Amino acid sequence: MTTDVGPSAQKRQISIVEAVTQAIRGGDMATAKNLARRGLSAGVEHPLLLNIRALSHEDEGRLEDALADLRRAHILAPQDFSILNACGLCLARLSRLDEAVECLDRALAINPNFGPAWYNRGWTLERLGETANASEAYLKSVEINPDNAQGWANLAHLAARRGDGPETRRLAEATLALQPGHPTAILALAAVELATPEVAESRLRGLLAQTALTAYDRALALGQLADVLDAADRPSEAFAAYSQSNAAFRSLASSRFEAPGQRTMADTLNWLISWAESLTRESWIVDSDAPRSPCPCATHVFMIGFPRSGTTLAESVLTRHPDIISLEEKNTFDAAVLDFLRDRSTASRLAAMGDRGLEFYRDDYWNRVRSFGADPSGKIFIDKHPFNTLKIALIYKLFPAAKIIFCVRDPRDVVLSCFRRRFDLNSSMYEFLDLPRTARLYDRTMHLATVFRGIQKFDEHRLVYEKLVQNFEAEAKSMCDFIGADWSPDLINFSSRAKGGGVASASSAQIARGLYQDGIGHWKRYREQLAPAMDTLRPWIERFGYALD
Repeated sequence: MTTDVGPSAQKRQISIVEAVTQAIRGGDMATAKNLARRGLSAGVEHPLLLNIRALSHEDEGRLEDALADLRRAHILAPQDFSILNACGLCLARLSRLDEAVECLDRALAINPNFGPAWYNRGWTLERLGETANASEAYLKSVEINPDNAQGWANLAHLAARRGDGPETRRLAEATLALQPGHPTAILALAAVELATPEVAESRLRGLLAQTALTAYDRALALGQLADVLDAADRPSEAFAAYSQSNAAFRSLASSRFEAPGQRTMADTLNWLISWAESLTRESWIVDSDAPRSPCPCATHVFMIGFPRSGTTLAESVLTRHPDIISLEEKNTFDAAVLDFLRDRSTASRLAAMGDRGLEFYRDDYWNRVRSFGADPSGKIFIDKHPFNTLKIALIYKLFPAAKIIFCVRDPRDVVLSCFRRRFDLNSSMYEFLDLPRTARLYDRTMHLATVFRGIQKFDEHRLVYEKLVQNFEAEAKSMCDFIGADWSPDLINFSSRAKGGGVASASSAQIARGLYQDGIGHWKRYREQLAPAMDTLRPWIERFGYALD
């Protein structure tokens, strides 16, 4: 677009910007957005107008268009920290979380006392699973803006995730003093009141009675009410509430994950399995003796399986060891995924590629590991991500000398737990909002791993969740032996990491409790509700050695 910069154009720009500014000051955002659109359409380009039009795009769900406007505004006003903050928030909403943090850091470098950027940084870090750093950012935001009720509420929520009841209550009460009835604060209080289900139920039903409650907060409250009903041993009512909660989340997210022509996780797994089943040992080239750049760690370990199968428990145990460092649920294979796991044709390139062509992807992997703050040098390094099972072809191809800890738990407890948890949604977690789809995703994931075991021999240790809980020392020693770590009695103190906010996954509150056996056979209370998933799960129940009754 060619912009007229003559005197008349300058006057027109000043006039439009003043009108937009006046509308904003008067609280009339509708007029401000309309004026900004009209001005930009007329060739008047100004950072404020671009910023305001970006808000309109966001309101309409057009986040890419909003980001384009914000980036142009930043070019025109590179020192405007509010534009960088808006850009970071837009990136976070697009799930481009690492880019979002970088953008927000740039805003804070210009103005370290800009509270909204600290809050948005906390929200983004929380979605990245960096809960301790998220708490620090939220705390900074409320130090700058003490009246930020949502900042205090999010601190209460993170305290509840750590299982810290007194701190949760203190922060929630601070929130409610600022904003009575604040949903996040009430949810945090209910989360630490499970030991007194009647109190938590009353609190949540009061929240659900609020007429102004957003659809998202209503979905959260229904899910938490289900947890309370489960704790009160009312499984039929609990399952109904879980179903209502998931249906509400599905309604809110369906346009993101099930739009016409959009590939679902089920679609991805179907072509991955079909491709894997077509492979032969001859077509799957592995130069096991080829020279390659040295691994920076003493031992490279992948911990995979399926969400809610015990990966977080196992990782929390092992990282108590002084010789072990881990990375929890980070996307370490991004470059390789983009180049090799888009479709069958790119995957076939991976199968046929010799070792020399893979060095770039190994280097990218280790660079990403370090970018996430992990220094694997000389350590036993554990890359823990249950859904890396879907990337097992990359693990096998890029790191044939690595070890795999494959975590297994009763498939019925796994699927029920996935259905019950409220995850930050992505294309995989979206499947958990429906019980039969959760079972099918589990079945397809296990099948993919089984197919690859027949293609390439790998050094694998199967860790059974129930055995680890019931015979901790023997199973923990077995894991240590497998990865080459000396036994340390301090491994039993694994819960301290979660209490300090060091566990990113949805299991953090459970890990903070230490060892307990409540989760073993929990599915039996929901035997009737699990019936639609049983035909899908039965082969894996039998294969993993669990009793059918």
